[in-house]
Order: sequence, then C-alpha cells, then structure tokens
Amino acid sequence: MNNIYLKLAKTNIKNNRQLYIPYIASGVITVMMFYLMMFLNNNPGLGHIPGGRNLKLILGLGVGVIAIFAYIFIFYTNSFISKRRKKEIGIYNILGMEKRHIAKVMALETIYVGCIAIAGGLAAGIIFSKLSMMCLYRILNLKESVIFMVTGAGIGYTLLVFGILYLLTLVYNLMQITLAN
Repeated sequence: MNNIYLKLAKTNIKNNRQLYIPYIASGVITVMMFYLMMFLNNNPGLGHIPGGRNLKLILGLGVGVIAIFAYIFIFYTNSFISKRRKKEIGIYNILGMEKRHIAKVMALETIYVGCIAIAGGLAAGIIFSKLSMMCLYRILNLKESVIFMVTGAGIGYTLLVFGILYLLTLVYNLMQITLAN
C-alpha cells in the first residue's frame, strides 16, 4: 500500500514540475550559500591572516542572515505551491482519498524535495567551496595557497538547519491538509 503513495508522490512532483523545479532550485541555491558561508567561517586558514577574527565574525553574521533568509524564502515558496495545489488536493478528496492518505502523499513529496535540495545544495557547495576561498583570498590580496577540504561542521550545521526547515514545511503542509474543507 505504501508503494502507491510513493508512486503518487513522484507522479505529483513530475506533473507539477513547473512549480517544483523553481522550488527545488531555490532550495539547492540556499543550501549551497549556507554551506559556503559555513565553509568560509570554519576554515582554519582564516585564523592566520591579518584581520581573520573580524572576518570570521562578519562571516558568522552572514551565516545567520542566510539562515533567516532561507527560512523566509522556502516558507514563502512552499505556501505558494500549497495554494496552487489546493484544487488538486480537493479533487483527491472528492475521488475518495481520506485526509490522512493525502497527508502521506504530501509528506513524501516534502521529504523528496527536501532530500533533493539538501543533497544538491551540499554537493554544489562542496564543489564551489575552493572557488569561494580563492575568491576571498583574491579580494584580500593574499598570496597563500588554498587547500581543499570538506568541513564536517559545515555539513552538520547545514543538515541541521535545513532538516529543521523542511520538517517545519512538512508540518505546515500537514496543517493545511487538516484545516482544509
């Protein structure tokens, strides 16, 4: 029986791709920006340059700003998608699906989108992390070599922040279904 929900969730994402592609792309970009800021903030090489403590403080503030921006932006896009799909959900209800079944499908859709956005954003962030460090060294006019590394703290905080974000969007979607007539 759960296989039906998985297929229905995948089909819904494919059929509503004009809504979901920008939503997933915005999720990937915000996850990537957050990881890049975490990477730059947690880079041990910044402690050895002049003004590195101030730069770490500024980057830490940037991490917070990006996290707040991501929550607002992802919630706004999620509510936009929910409003656009109300008729589709109503049709499911008319065709005999109970609210709990619709909730399972919506939960699977949110989980799929969240996993794709987080995995894609982390992959893009890891790919562009050395480039961002090189650009920062170029802006600061430093002649040091850039070492490629993947920060565990950056990945951990990114998974935590965006896992909570997509969990909250899941709760919002489930509340929309239970409150719908």
